[in-house]
Amino acid sequence: MARETFEDWIPIEGGDTAIQAIVRGSVTERLGRPEPMASDTKWVPRSGDFAIGAVAKGAAYGETSGVNDYVELIARKVGGAARIAEEDLLDSPVDIVNTKKNDAARNMAIFFDNATLATSAAQNGTTILYDSVYRRVRTADTNVGYVANANYLSGSATYANLSNTLALIEDSIWYDDSGLFIAASPVYKSVLRNIVDGQGRPIFNESPTIDGISRDTLFGIPVSWTMGARVSGVNTKAPTGFPLLIAGQRSLLIKGMAKLTPTIATSNPGFAMQRASNGVGFLTDEALMKAAMRRAFAVGAPNAFAVFEKTS
Repeated sequence: MARETFEDWIPIEGGDTAIQAIVRGSVTERLGRPEPMASDTKWVPRSGDFAIGAVAKGAAYGETSGVNDYVELIARKVGGAARIAEEDLLDSPVDIVNTKKNDAARNMAIFFDNATLATSAAQNGTTILYDSVYRRVRTADTNVGYVANANYLSGSATYANLSNTLALIEDSIWYDDSGLFIAASPVYKSVLRNIVDGQGRPIFNESPTIDGISRDTLFGIPVSWTMGARVSGVNTKAPTGFPLLIAGQRSLLIKGMAKLTPTIATSNPGFAMQRASNGVGFLTDEALMKAAMRRAFAVGAPNAFAVFEKTS
């Protein structure tokens, strides 16, 4: 067993507030379409196309032959635990528990975004929890007539490349500007500030963040920033691959809402605390804090998303 130590947070003199990173919310958690789940697996129906055409007087109507299938949601758990000496909880002027909750919330948000948006390999249920948007856009889906990489571009983040990325979904039956979003790595900020259109107007507009949520826009579309939007081979809270900019429809970014038991956390996502007065920490006088979230994820249709990967 290993526990975190906090002796350095118990000074003879000094401040009573630990330096904390800002808790960043998850783009998928905030924007994804919630789908309630009563069990760990759920099939969400996906309707095929419906043929429409001119019908001559007395002629037979053309009949639809689209594929009606489903996308599968499988709930999987993300979390971690911190082992803390009771003496540290009693002696520290720092609120250790809330500090570690903020740390856990930040890292769960990045991990979940990386798992749902940017992991490159196919899901395996362990190191790769879901097929991400990046994976789905780069993989064929014959049931909805999607060709692998059709909605994928890479290279330098130029005006033409970014505009062409959006054009991949703007000129399609999947386009709905009322539900369009952009999720991107903050790496893009410094690049976007220097891009203007043919009339010298900036395509990127920064606005003050309100309640922790970005109000920035790119081509007039709301942008949400996430550290998880970098390519990785497996799900991680610290991806280091090429940064991504993803545009898509919120209604097809499907987030399965599975349940956590009260012994895991008091809410989903959430936290649970066991003090050393009983349970596993009784013999060592160590408290345990758990952080967990249980979610499923699926892309409704890759046609509704476009991915730009900044490779240069």
